[in-house]
Amino acid sequence: MGDFVYYKKNVPYVIGGRFHSRDSIGFSLTPVQPCVAVPVEGLRDFKMANKTSLIEGLIIPADEPTLDWETDNAIGDEQALELVKGNFLTLKKALDKISSTAIVVKMLDIAKETDRPKKTLAAIEARLAELQEDENFVTPEMMRGVQ
Repeated sequence: MGDFVYYKKNVPYVIGGRFHSRDSIGFSLTPVQPCVAVPVEGLRDFKMANKTSLIEGLIIPADEPTLDWETDNAIGDEQALELVKGNFLTLKKALDKISSTAIVVKMLDIAKETDRPKKTLAAIEARLAELQEDENFVTPEMMRGVQ
């Protein structure tokens, strides 16, 4: 693998670009993927293809993005089982930090499978409802019978 130069978007909207002048696929810089890696040997072509975006400051040079994310959502099956079966206050504290609907659903499934008390199920379901409100989750009612 060669060396790379990184560029990131510098505006709050999606930016499209190309790696070279004949690039028919290109790339998009979005809030989810705000950086692009450009091989050093293709840097000149990249700059020529994205001249306007670079001059106007829509795309700017950036440091290499980190790939080490700290997250409270990284809960495996064993840890989810421990939380569900363990101390209720520990479970509540963990649920408050979790921001992934999928992880809360996993914990709810584990709680149901292991016949946890209604108090535990209610706490997990309450957190799930909060997350679904925030995400504008698609429900069967919203789909009007389409499955």
